Amino acid sequence: MEKNILQIWEDNHFSEIVKELKSENIAISYENIPKIIEAMSFDRRSKRNPEKCPYYQKNPPSPCHKIDDLNCFLCACPNYNSKELEGGCLINSKKGEWFYYKSLPAGRVWDCSNCNVNHSKREVENYLMKNIEKLIKISESL
Repeated sequence: MEKNILQIWEDNHFSEIVKELKSENIAISYENIPKIIEAMSFDRRSKRNPEKCPYYQKNPPSPCHKIDDLNCFLCACPNYNSKELEGGCLINSKKGEWFYYKSLPAGRVWDCSNCNVNHSKREVENYLMKNIEKLIKISESL
């Protein structure tokens, strides 16, 4: 089955993250999880790679989520239903909402701007502990 635009973006996000880590000589490994988390913090990433995100390019950089110590590693949220063009939340977070706009492919898209579930250091660490092998495979393919 062919991937939709959301799935392609999600795949590209993790590939870009792995490339950035490689460029900083941070190997994808269990031992490097603290380094990975630090490298993906909003503050550090917005300074080192301002071209990667429109929120980094604001003056001053302004996070997309109102979270202390925002981490951008899971910008492609593992709880986001990227299989559907309109998106959606796989954990039914009450912090998201539908954004309606007629030019969107499905006429609406799930907006997670008010959600903070996956952007803390703790949540990123939990994700990495469970998914490091997947990221190692991505790293090996680049």
